[in-house]
Amino acid sequence: MNIPVLFLGGLALASAVSPATSTRATTPVLKPLPLSAACQKAGYTALQDAAGTVRVLRYVRTVPDNTARLTQYYDAAGHLQSLKATASGFVGLLYTLSARIDSRGNVVGETGFRSRFFTASLSSVIHDVAVVKAGHCGTE
Repeated sequence: MNIPVLFLGGLALASAVSPATSTRATTPVLKPLPLSAACQKAGYTALQDAAGTVRVLRYVRTVPDNTARLTQYYDAAGHLQSLKATASGFVGLLYTLSARIDSRGNVVGETGFRSRFFTASLSSVIHDVAVVKAGHCGTE
């Protein structure tokens, strides 16, 4: 059976229901992680591997004149490895950045565009996956 697969930074997402098998020896097949209604409403989605480890966490916030998108990539042990973040506001594009994360959770490499309006450390946009998994994503 041929199943279309989407590759995301070394990870694969099966686009059809299939057994949890790898498309390559090191590429896990990911499936959506069920999240609380609060987290879904807040703009979170997550993908997990067959072991239940979150491998991709996405956050999207869109309101008039303000958009933020964040994708965080995790290894099989659940450690944050890299991220991609984009944000814009009424002044235009604030940043569109990619970063590598070291084993202690520090941003060690950053590439992309950063406007003069965004001076904060990129680590300030990182979201805690444990909070999202626990369903504490906003005020209820």
